[in-house]
Amino acid sequence: MDDFKQLIRERILARETFVRATFSGGQKGFSIQWEKVIVRPVEIQGEVQLQFSYFDEKKDTTQNYPFKQAKARVDELLALPFRNIFVESNAGNVQVNVSKKGKPIVNEFKPAAVPVPVNLAHNREKHRILSDENARPFLEAVGIMTKDGRIKADMQRKHKQINEFLRLLDETASFDAWSGSPVNVVDFGCGSAHLTFAVYYYLRNILELDVHVTGVDVKAELIERHQQTAAAMGWDRLSFEVGYIAEYEPEVKPNVILALHACDTATDDALAKGIQWESKVIVCAPCCQHELQEQLSHAPTPSQMLPVFHHGILFERMGDILTDTFRATILRIMGYRTDVTQFVPIEHTGKNLMIRSMKTTPPGDPRWVEEYRNLKSFWQVKPYLEKLLGEAYAKYF
Repeated sequence: MDDFKQLIRERILARETFVRATFSGGQKGFSIQWEKVIVRPVEIQGEVQLQFSYFDEKKDTTQNYPFKQAKARVDELLALPFRNIFVESNAGNVQVNVSKKGKPIVNEFKPAAVPVPVNLAHNREKHRILSDENARPFLEAVGIMTKDGRIKADMQRKHKQINEFLRLLDETASFDAWSGSPVNVVDFGCGSAHLTFAVYYYLRNILELDVHVTGVDVKAELIERHQQTAAAMGWDRLSFEVGYIAEYEPEVKPNVILALHACDTATDDALAKGIQWESKVIVCAPCCQHELQEQLSHAPTPSQMLPVFHHGILFERMGDILTDTFRATILRIMGYRTDVTQFVPIEHTGKNLMIRSMKTTPPGDPRWVEEYRNLKSFWQVKPYLEKLLGEAYAKYF
């Protein structure tokens, strides 16, 4: 049980290679004071220290410690019953997820081919979310805040969800390291576009990046309304287009792909586009997964799984889990550092998983190829994402 804690401790306290650590969620049956704690190196008056940012529902608290003192703070975190721990390190990332039975599932990854740059600016975390003050123009424009500066009662939950999404996105992309580089974002299936507007405002106005964001959706009336809102705000680098994901071809290949409303195979369409364009960051929150369930219903059922298939709801959930497992594994094969995390969805749905990926290595890692082939052979299915990628990627599957 303590082996993974020692590994986490070593990664965080290795000042030459440590990038960031995130502790989040409570284990089943336990409560924790903080929703999330982020640890990262900072430089203060010429000395590299560790910054601990503690997030709860009401406020964020930040404390800085020299490395000698930081060990005790790290041990305090490791003693708490966090459900998820993710450490980003140029010595190799470590991901720990604790099961409902309290068993830690540990994944240790190889170092990325290109080291992740570390931003040591000590005040960076203060601007990680959209506060009522710094985001008032955006919040009013999309109907979340009233003219007198109050968050609408029926928008409290959405306001919190938007902030949580931006935290998760920035954890994945580490946007501070993109300074000076253009950021081209495509949000597939943008729907009501609350997140599209939020991403634009956050990257453009808060982080001050050279960004262009495009929202894509099939509903023309929504797109027209969003275009009018963007024009009224003077946001000329935020655009919206009517179209299907599979048919969309941008003038400039995006380096960030979002797909948070796409149902069933539309999620695979978005993932395929991101892989084919070699987008740097891909983030999706899958909605429903029917295509693989249809294959499972016609494929021979492994005898070990017959008890699961006796119950419709368990069969459906198994299809969901397998679909997202195949997606995550394909992304890893394609050279993306990938994790599947819990995300409270923007829409009212029981689906609350988010797949986050960042391109770090060339495709074809034998470990992931073998895992994928074994899983596919066991279930006798061919995931839709594999079909979309076609012959150009067939050697990996």
